[in-house]
Amino acid sequence: MKIDRNPWILRFLLSERYLNLALLVLRLFVGGMMLTHGIDKLQHFSALREGFPDPIGWGAAASLVMIILVEVGCSLMVLAGLLTRLAVVPMVFAMMMAMSTMPAGGLSGIELPLLYVGMCVVIFIAGPGRCSIDYLIGKAILDPKL
Repeated sequence: MKIDRNPWILRFLLSERYLNLALLVLRLFVGGMMLTHGIDKLQHFSALREGFPDPIGWGAAASLVMIILVEVGCSLMVLAGLLTRLAVVPMVFAMMMAMSTMPAGGLSGIELPLLYVGMCVVIFIAGPGRCSIDYLIGKAILDPKL
C-alpha cells in the first residue's frame, strides 16, 4: 500500500507560518469577549454595586470597580498587544475569583471562567506575537536605527 506524501499537505500541517496570525486571533477574541463583560458591568454599575461578590473582603463596590478595571483596561491592552503578558495576569486572577464565587455544581458553573484562564495562560506563555505593539517596541529597542 502506497502512502500519499503530498508535500503541500505536510508543509501545511507542520508549518508554524500562521503562528502569529493565530496569536492575533486569540488575543482579539479573548480581549474582545472580556471587554464586553467589563462594559456590561460598567453600564449596570449601580445595579451591581450592592450585590456584587466580594471574595477578597474589600467590599462589593470596590470589588466591582477592580473587576471593571481588569475587564476593560487589561482587555484593551490585550487587544492592542501592549504589555500583553502583564495584562493577562490580572485577567487570570479575576477569572479565578469568578470561579471561587460560583455555586458548587460541578464543571458547568466554572466552565466559562476556566476557558478564559486557559486562553490567558496560552497568551502568557506564547506572548503577543508579531502583530502587536509589544513586538514593535521590542524591535525598536533592539534595533534603534529605525
